[in-house]
Amino acid sequence: LPAVYDKEAIQNYWDGRPGELTKRWGEFVRLNVPFLTRVAAILISGGALVEEAGSLSKDARIIMEKLGPTYIKMGQMLSVRPDVLPEEARD
Repeated sequence: LPAVYDKEAIQNYWDGRPGELTKRWGEFVRLNVPFLTRVAAILISGGALVEEAGSLSKDARIIMEKLGPTYIKMGQMLSVRPDVLPEEARD
């Protein structure tokens, strides 16, 4: 990818790699659907996410590690945000 934003160069880069974005999107979905299904099941059954925060955050961390550096950085940013995540999830 170019070091400076160049729409045409970026488009050419991805045009030369057909299926890469679809493959990456598939990986994201494959890893996150079970996690999001678990979150939905907790909410539907009347449970509280705070009660499950520890195990949910562990699962989210594992998913972020599998997805790579961008997602790890996102997790690091969230881990210091008490307005976004409860303390149990940040530990």
